[in-house]
Amino acid sequence: MLEDGHWAIFIFKEQVFVPTMARTKAGFYMGIEPVEVVDVRDHAAVEQALMRAISRGNPSIPTPVRATFPKNPLLKYAKVKSDSSFDKQTKSWQLSKRDGAYFIVPYRLRKDRGKEEDTERGEAMPDDLPLETVVRSLVGRALGSQ
Repeated sequence: MLEDGHWAIFIFKEQVFVPTMARTKAGFYMGIEPVEVVDVRDHAAVEQALMRAISRGNPSIPTPVRATFPKNPLLKYAKVKSDSSFDKQTKSWQLSKRDGAYFIVPYRLRKDRGKEEDTERGEAMPDDLPLETVVRSLVGRALGSQ
């Protein structure tokens, strides 16, 4: 059975970015390499990339400090210079597992800056479902409007 964790996909123009999501010692998650880039029209390839990211787990990394906070690795794939520009141009979805359930949640832009979970549009699924079913549901919801 899959351990608790957090994974994400980012939809940018005609591509889907699927980073490895690391967990910092402070407890927050951040995208790191490797990052897979998949054509947005190929739902099966997106599902496979997300399954590979899940199989990599959430590596534990030291909590970065402000002075040495690493640059978002997705910016180079999107060919944009700032997180704010990236946030404005992407749709983001997360898959997490905790408390005996899977949670599929989209992100929305915050009024000040950055993104936040849009829990009103989220969905909980029991963790006894096959992981492939949960991933297919996430990809279907995230790419359904593409």
